[in-house]
Amino acid sequence: MITYRYEKVKKNFDLIFKKAAIDGKVVIQTNNGFYVLMPISKETSPLDIEGVDMGLSSKEIVQFIHEGRKT
Repeated sequence: MITYRYEKVKKNFDLIFKKAAIDGKVVIQTNNGFYVLMPISKETSPLDIEGVDMGLSSKEIVQFIHEGRKT
């Protein structure tokens, strides 16, 4: 983990954000102490996908499920 001095952070703000995104966090040193810059992960699941319109009614879907369970 690399610690960046505040002076460098001010000059390379966009670079520090990119580095935090890649490494997960960046430590910034100031005269008052140390700070950590970390990206916040999205609160969506990788399983969240868009639905597909199959043109079926809920009644037809239930019927297919019942037929599938019979076999």
